[in-house]
Amino acid sequence: MSFRQSNFLLAMMATAMFAVLPACGTPKNQAPAIMIAFSTDFPPPAALAAGATAGIAAVVTNGPMNPTVKFTCIPVGACGTFTPNPIASNIPTQYQAPPVIPPGNTVTVTATSADDPTKSVSAMITID
Repeated sequence: MSFRQSNFLLAMMATAMFAVLPACGTPKNQAPAIMIAFSTDFPPPAALAAGATAGIAAVVTNGPMNPTVKFTCIPVGACGTFTPNPIASNIPTQYQAPPVIPPGNTVTVTATSADDPTKSVSAMITID
């Protein structure tokens, strides 16, 4: 192989690499990030009586088919319960407020994507 042929071959390889490598890391070729938000049809209530119930749903977008949501709340042990839990995205869970008003009169409910636990949304509910 002559010097000229080897330079041509190297130039062709370099061109091919520059054409292929940018596609590896561009955002248009990556899956969109999973997002979670409370449903507009079943949002958490701003206030709820002690022991009362309300339907709350969260919607996972950009996730797998049939995404699942896990609900939690604080203060742990004094914030109420969710039934069922976990539950499918955009299906309301039944939240039951604690039977006794918690310290500070508020609880924080959090919905977390089961597929990506770093994605969550929270809301405060006043218990009166």
